[in-house]
Amino acid sequence: MDLSIIVPCYNEADSIEEFYDLLKETFKNKKIDYELIFVDDGSDDETLKKLKEIKDKKIKIINFSRNFGKEAAMLAGMKHANGNYISIMDADLQHSPQTLLDMYNKLLDNKEFDMVAAYKENRDDELPLKSFLTSMFYRINNRISEVKLLPGASDFRVFKKSVNEAIISMPERRRFLKGMFSWVGFNTIYMPYKPSKRLHGNSKWSIYKLLKYSFDGIISFSTFPLRLSFFVGVIILFIGVFNFLLMGHLSHRTIILILSFIMFFLGTLSIYLKRVYCDSLNRPYYIIKEMIGFDTKKN
Repeated sequence: MDLSIIVPCYNEADSIEEFYDLLKETFKNKKIDYELIFVDDGSDDETLKKLKEIKDKKIKIINFSRNFGKEAAMLAGMKHANGNYISIMDADLQHSPQTLLDMYNKLLDNKEFDMVAAYKENRDDELPLKSFLTSMFYRINNRISEVKLLPGASDFRVFKKSVNEAIISMPERRRFLKGMFSWVGFNTIYMPYKPSKRLHGNSKWSIYKLLKYSFDGIISFSTFPLRLSFFVGVIILFIGVFNFLLMGHLSHRTIILILSFIMFFLGTLSIYLKRVYCDSLNRPYYIIKEMIGFDTKKN
């Protein structure tokens, strides 16, 4: 198997057939042995029904028991991919199959590289607030995190099997794939791309989801918030001692400042403790309801 194409799906009934037709046409007459792994992430529309209606031996379907999120869908696809090269792309037609083919060929032509990752050159088509928040995330992350992310980098990429094995070997349960790709290393080519216009529906990424995802990403690869709490605590301790020595007692403002810091510290600590607690439960990252088109003996 040359190439495994992983396509996470959540309520993509309006675009899934068009996506499949476009991809099939793009790979037509290309001497590439590929498989299409659709992961239905608990869609509540007719996504799964339409996937089952497509008669193509190249199609494989993983159906989750409920919605577990895109990160879980990508991991499931990666664990069941058989290709020497693996790709991840969206089904909403914003990731062009032709760009995918170009990325694959670029990787074949540059054997010394292990991965080609697409990134958006600009965000002129996005809402100003969303564009600003995304830009701030990359700035903050690259200042405080141990992994650096290229601004505009996406999950749209092609990589070798060795990269895939490295990613799925990582045991953490709260996954941030962009950061994990950077953390494992490997030689990467970054390729600019312009997302195609969305033809159906709206983006699944609300401002709230974007903020939550960004915060999870920072927490996944940085202990800076904990270190910050410690340093701020030391500073406030000196303020309290100085205030007591100068006035013989703590002023109301100093008491409020200390209490505010204690609440901030406890809040920061609780975020990390929540992750430890969730990991200790050892619940599965996702639950597969059914698998279609797979060789069950191999998977």
